[in-house]
Amino acid sequence: MTNAANLAFFMVNLSHHLLADFRFFSPESGIIDLKAHYRGFRYVHEILKMLPAIPEPILLTQIFAKLTSLGRIHTASTGVDPS
Repeated sequence: MTNAANLAFFMVNLSHHLLADFRFFSPESGIIDLKAHYRGFRYVHEILKMLPAIPEPILLTQIFAKLTSLGRIHTASTGVDPS
C-alpha cells in the first residue's frame, strides 16, 4: 500500500512540475491540456517511426502543432496555424 501511495504522490508532484513549465507557453492550460499535449507528442513520434523519410521541418512543425492540440480544452498559442 505504501508503494502505491508513494507513486501517487510522485505523479502529482511530477504533473505539477510539468504543468508549471507548460504554463510558461500556455498560461490558461490545465492537466487535461498537458496530457493531450504529451499524448499528441507520443503519436507524432510513433508516426515518424513508420515513415520512410522525415518530412521537411516546416511540415513537421505543423504536424506537431496539429496533433498536440487534439484533445485540449484551451487553445495553444504556438504561432503555427495547425489547420
